[in-house]
Amino acid sequence: MNPRVMRLTLLALGCGLLINGLYLFSAETINDNQKAYENAQLVAVTGLNNVILTKQQAGGYLITDDSGTLGYISSVTTRQGYNGTIKFWLAVDTEGNILGVRIYQHSETPGLGDKIELNVSDWALGFIGRSLANTPENAWQVKRDGGLFDQFSGATITPRAVISAVRQQLESLQPQLESLQPQLENLQPQLENLQPQSLSRGSTSFD
Repeated sequence: MNPRVMRLTLLALGCGLLINGLYLFSAETINDNQKAYENAQLVAVTGLNNVILTKQQAGGYLITDDSGTLGYISSVTTRQGYNGTIKFWLAVDTEGNILGVRIYQHSETPGLGDKIELNVSDWALGFIGRSLANTPENAWQVKRDGGLFDQFSGATITPRAVISAVRQQLESLQPQLESLQPQLENLQPQLENLQPQSLSRGSTSFD
């Protein structure tokens, strides 16, 4: 083989290996950062301090403190966003009232659809206190469609997707919320001896 061709081939191979290595390193870092952000939003979604989040076998987290069961957190995924998948935590109390909504993964357009994130706008705070009992079915829409929730200028699809997913999840959670009290009776002896590791934010604990 021509020496020059060989040198170019080896150079191309070396560059390819370097790029691949940098990609793998970057991907791992990105995944670690994403997981850390996801956990931070999980801890923050209740808006409460001095609580224990206990992961359930069926998924989600039971919210408790010394007084008993406070509610439940579930992870919700909708693929109806403008740019695809949106994932968020939904926290509710034992009566089905929303404690908080925290987006932890999305690909929505910066400056438009990303207003679903609490660190960009306070739009998500509009869910707090809402429930199926106190909010009629036709109110779970953006104001443009006759509902109660604000839309974003130039990005109506994104809030529509989140609002719809929140309401559907509230409906799905009804049987689970009804069973929370029996779960607590079985869990209480474990909770009394539990020493969970603090994850972040104040004294909220995560098991």
